[in-house]
Amino acid sequence: METGPRSTVLSTPHPCRDYPVSTVVTLERNATARLLRGIRHHHVMPAYSHPWGSGQAYLDLLRDRDSLTLLDAPGTRTARELEQRVRVLSTLSQVVVLTEKNVEPVSLLRAGAANVLFRDTPPRELASRLTAERRWLDSAASGASRGLPASRSPTPVARPPRFRQQSQQVLAEVLTALERPWCCHELCLLLGDAEDPLNRRALHARIGRLDESLAAHGLSVRSTGMWGRTSYGGIHPVYRRALNR
Repeated sequence: METGPRSTVLSTPHPCRDYPVSTVVTLERNATARLLRGIRHHHVMPAYSHPWGSGQAYLDLLRDRDSLTLLDAPGTRTARELEQRVRVLSTLSQVVVLTEKNVEPVSLLRAGAANVLFRDTPPRELASRLTAERRWLDSAASGASRGLPASRSPTPVARPPRFRQQSQQVLAEVLTALERPWCCHELCLLLGDAEDPLNRRALHARIGRLDESLAAHGLSVRSTGMWGRTSYGGIHPVYRRALNR
């Protein structure tokens, strides 16, 4: 079964140009809400957060290649869990992790975090650090436009069509966000919630429904199974051989 209710894709204003931080993704909404109230008057991030697995958050990130995401990880989380979440989220956006002091920053930086900050950082200092990250990201994007290497440059294999169901739109755009294939475990983690990944059977069902919708557009999801794992290599045109008469 899919996590969360299905909903129609809505066009909503993206806050990324109003604040240094484009999107706040949280692993515990109540704790993050308190943090947002404390830093609100510094105007460095939106006044609301998205739970992990939010389709709207992922669509916002996918449609802004220069996005900066704050991943707030309050409470007790194992280093391995946070590493996995950072690794998969950083495929969609630059990620700054906000965590407790007992977490080792080096492992998160190796997993792909742009920076790791502690949750007990004073609001003014936190705001300054986030603003500095935004400036660095803008500088990197400017360098890429002059022919220098970009820090993140996913290139879709094929632009997916528009779907009425948000869950299908999210899955289609995620699948076309990278040139490399997605591992099924990555997708399960990304599409699950803050407590549990999506199970593989549910993922397979969602891919199947997406494939049915793509068939009407002459497209399909490319998948490969090996050693008990399935990888998904984006969305590609379906080529049909002409029959010899």
